Amino acid sequence: MANVLNRTTKLYKTSVNTPDYDVADWIIEPDMAAVVGYEPKHWEVSGDVVSLMSQVDRDAVDAALLEAENDNVAGRLVVSGFDKAFALIMLDEINILRSAAGLGNRTAAQLKTALRNKL
Repeated sequence: MANVLNRTTKLYKTSVNTPDYDVADWIIEPDMAAVVGYEPKHWEVSGDVVSLMSQVDRDAVDAALLEAENDNVAGRLVVSGFDKAFALIMLDEINILRSAAGLGNRTAAQLKTALRNKL
């Protein structure tokens, strides 16, 4: 029994029957010392070597994933029924206050953009 790591998905399996795993897709008994404590998203696989991304690369991966998640959340901001009515009433109230302060009105699209930017 041995441990294996998928070269593409970075799936790590322990105590497996190695003949069941093609070496073209799997690293048999990979040295994982360099990546202990780090998520697979921060690992780099080159040949049979598993290494840790640089801090700059890890930060870039994390930022891209956060941005994608925020886009996903923003895409779900399409509301209907009571929630939409409530948001539009609040927008009307905000616009009354903005007008009293000599500022222009905000649109529903601007509200959605502002919400997205706060995520």
